[in-house]
Order: sequence, then structure tokens, then C-alpha cells
Amino acid sequence: MEDRKTLIDYIGQTFLVFGITITITTAICVFAGDGAKGYSTMFDLGSGGIPVPTVFQFLLSSACVTFLRFVFFTDVFFKKISVAKRTVSLCASVILLVGGFAYLFGWFPVDDAVCWISFLICFGICVAGGAVVSLWKERAENRRLENGLKRLKEEKYGE
Repeated sequence: MEDRKTLIDYIGQTFLVFGITITITTAICVFAGDGAKGYSTMFDLGSGGIPVPTVFQFLLSSACVTFLRFVFFTDVFFKKISVAKRTVSLCASVILLVGGFAYLFGWFPVDDAVCWISFLICFGICVAGGAVVSLWKERAENRRLENGLKRLKEEKYGE
């Protein structure tokens, strides 16, 4: 059963996505920022960092991703769709969202295949990393629940 989420939960999730986005983009700035300077608004400062308007754009995109996650992973909108279909739909929606933001804010030239390939590789790595962390978290939670059930049985039946 899913816990009811509060506004604080959504704000926390937004800042988690934002923090990961900023961390990854900062690392890319360090390694490739000077080469991408003038090519993308994300790298206008080269290896010197991320421009302030881009930081706020990332915060907005993080809020949008969190909203999409709410749409696809709660039963408010889609009740009978498998987790796999929800995941694929979420990923496709995020790719479209990033494309829109790239076009609106000049994050990268949307007609450049190399930019899209780079984005998709980075996105794929992040999705895979998130999946691994989710599986690890689920297994740890299952272990904790199994241990709690075992303790309850021992208390009740003296096993």
C-alpha cells in the first residue's frame, strides 16, 4: 500500500532530482564546459560553472519531472497500467520535457544528433543508476520487514 504523500514529500523529491541534475551538470562543466562554451546556454561559463538562469531552469525542470513521476506512479491517473509501462511512459515524457526545455532555453541545439546521443547516454546511465538504487532500497526494506515478521512470530509462538 502506498503512503499518502504530502507537499513536503514532493518538495523533497524535487530537490533530490535538482541536486542530482546540478551535480551531473557540474561534473560535465568541469570536463567539457570550455569546449561547449557558446554552444549551449548550460555551458556559457565554460568550466567555471552553471549560469544562474540555467540553475533556475533546472529547478523548474526538476519540479516538472517530479510532477510527471506523480502522474505515472500514483493511482490517481492510471490505475491499471503495469510498472514497466509506467516507467517507459515516464522516461518518454522526461525526454520530451528535456527536448522542450532544450528548445526554449537553448540547453543544446535540438537539431544536433550528437547532442541528443550525449543526452540519451547520460539519461540512460541515470535511469540505470536509479533502478539499481531502487532495487537496493526495496531489497533492504524487504529484509527489514522479514526480520520484523520473524521477531513477531518468535514473540507470539516462542520459536
